[in-house]
Amino acid sequence: MTVAGISATLAGLLFVGVTISLNHMLLGYGYLSRAFTALFLQFQVLLLGLFGIVPGQPAFALGLEFIVTGLAFLTGISIFARNFAEGEHSHVLGSIGPRAVRAVLAYAATLMPVMAGVGLVAHMPGALYLLIPGEVACLYLSFGNAWVFAVEIPRRAGGQARSDAAPAPRI
Repeated sequence: MTVAGISATLAGLLFVGVTISLNHMLLGYGYLSRAFTALFLQFQVLLLGLFGIVPGQPAFALGLEFIVTGLAFLTGISIFARNFAEGEHSHVLGSIGPRAVRAVLAYAATLMPVMAGVGLVAHMPGALYLLIPGEVACLYLSFGNAWVFAVEIPRRAGGQARSDAAPAPRI
């Protein structure tokens, strides 16, 4: 329940950040994929938390829910990333290193619940512990992207606008 609450809060923070940077994001600089990934990973966390609190649910059913959810989100995020890929204009953390880290974290965030679900279906003890690295990956991506959308994009866009303008007069 705690993780689901945190997820909902982070999703709200992401919406605020996206709203602040919306004009810049709509120019097609690859930020739409980041926003989609971060928001949908928080939605995944919320769903997994909701599935986990269903009383009396058999482990087999919970495992299937985790498998389907993780694979569905991996598919959706992958399709969206392919159609709205980051490019050379993704100035904020847009180099190959940060992109690779984000991709690995997105895969971990979606595949760890799948692995936990397989473990539950197979009656493996401790299968739910596989959710923790996935949740950490979701949180890391969401916090990082919330910062980029709410602070870095507006800061850098403002700096770019100032450098294009005439210098301020000295008083």
